Amino acid sequence: MTALSMRAFSGVVLVVASLGLAGAGTAQTLREPAKGSSERAAILDALRPAVEAEMRGSVEFVVTTMRAAPNWAFVVVEPQRPGGGVIDLAQTGFRDEADMMDGLTVFALVSFQGGRWNLVDHVVGPTDVAYAGWSERYGVPAKLLGLE
Repeated sequence: MTALSMRAFSGVVLVVASLGLAGAGTAQTLREPAKGSSERAAILDALRPAVEAEMRGSVEFVVTTMRAAPNWAFVVVEPQRPGGGVIDLAQTGFRDEADMMDGLTVFALVSFQGGRWNLVDHVVGPTDVAYAGWSERYGVPAKLLGLE
């Protein structure tokens, strides 16, 4: 190999190694905030006002999935009334859409900005992977959304 081709080869190896380390770093930063932690509560509290408005009343969340990165969180929750009560779809803002929904499962994207967690986007009861475009739209890692 000539000195020029050796330098080019070394540059390619360096770029590939950097990409591999970046991917490994992203994988290592995903975590599930601990049950009962203030971070978990803050993430759910960022989502709560929007869901309570749609459900027309107070809600608690049963968390199915919660993945967090340094500035992002993706959650999948089942809303219920305080104390475990079932939410009557006919009493919500979705009463006219029930036949086009797959339950009341909520998928949400939350970001950490300005020292607090903020709701970025959410969808209730989709019949498809309604959050599939969030990676491109908001610049979040596909792995955070479970779409790797």
